[in-house]
Amino acid sequence: RPTQKLIVSGCMSQRFSRELRESLPEVDAFIGLDQVKELGAIAERLLSKQVQDEDVDLDFVTARPGYIPDYDTPRFRLTPAHSAYVKIAEGCNHPCSFCVIPQMRGRHRSRSPASVLAEIRGLIAEGVREINLISQDTTYYGMDLWAAKAGPRQLVDSSRGPTLSALLRQIQEIEGEFWVRLLYTHPAHWSDELIETVSQCEKVARYIDVPLQHIDESMLQRMRRETSRPHIEELIAKLRLGIPGVALRTTFIVGFPGESDTDFEALLEFIERIQFERLGIFKYSQEQGSRAAKMPNQIPANVKNARYRAAMSIQQKIAHRLARKKVGRKLKLLVDQPHVARSEADAPDVDARVILSEPAPAGEFVWRKITASRGYDLLA
Repeated sequence: RPTQKLIVSGCMSQRFSRELRESLPEVDAFIGLDQVKELGAIAERLLSKQVQDEDVDLDFVTARPGYIPDYDTPRFRLTPAHSAYVKIAEGCNHPCSFCVIPQMRGRHRSRSPASVLAEIRGLIAEGVREINLISQDTTYYGMDLWAAKAGPRQLVDSSRGPTLSALLRQIQEIEGEFWVRLLYTHPAHWSDELIETVSQCEKVARYIDVPLQHIDESMLQRMRRETSRPHIEELIAKLRLGIPGVALRTTFIVGFPGESDTDFEALLEFIERIQFERLGIFKYSQEQGSRAAKMPNQIPANVKNARYRAAMSIQQKIAHRLARKKVGRKLKLLVDQPHVARSEADAPDVDARVILSEPAPAGEFVWRKITASRGYDLLA
């Protein structure tokens, strides 16, 4: 197909467009974050006779992206009709040593509340029953719009300007039956105000995704997580006390450079004691350009694998035990497929399912009694 054109986009293109241009000469154009809205015009230019005749090098990537998704950005949703992800901000201000997202996606930039609310209203009108709020740091939402600069450990405080808490209260006022789910929150920004908001807003799912990455103090410092073990311990206690029935989801990294056996044992003890409802483990991988990639004492792959298995073995037992405790309860479920649903404690794609004995319409809420558990999943 000599007239067919190939355009590459995404994080890889944003970060390595020059290098990719040399290694992938068959690609006709590269675009980054700032070119999302211009994709139509770029495609038209690429297909124009002048460009085809001159074989112009079309690298549109800008070095410091400033793009902010908004309601006018065209979307082609790949999720089921009843569930949608809504990006409320772009970029990140945190300096985590294992991560290069700030290098690729720039500093945190919040959408306006009006833009977010307009998109959510449109989705609800289309029949969406689950809104998953996402960004690189959901809890920092709005703080970059404050008149006075917010620090890296700033707590959510609506008296200073737009916040996630204020946004949730506005979403609560939108008519319709739906869930709002918080994903990718950062432990440094949770405040009593935000906890109270989640508790008081019935449309906000009793489900908190708060990646912690580790619990050992030295590991948190090496990871540059801008938080501490005492803060994390206190936050978990506050979340469970302030939001009755909340399901806590977190992720940890094992095999981070310099992680000793003692550090890892501290993590295992923490997992066993806290009993997270949902938990994932990542094996550390060296990300080119990150601080951690250059650190000494990199952990061998076989040690990472062993630590992954040990941590997941503990969590599997916890998850199975918590699933068995739900037998006999009646739960509100969102139906994904006629015989497959999810509870309020289950985010799409990453958490457990509820297998239905009697079919139900996809995209609808139903109430079912849990009759049994099967590993991580429930039967109803």
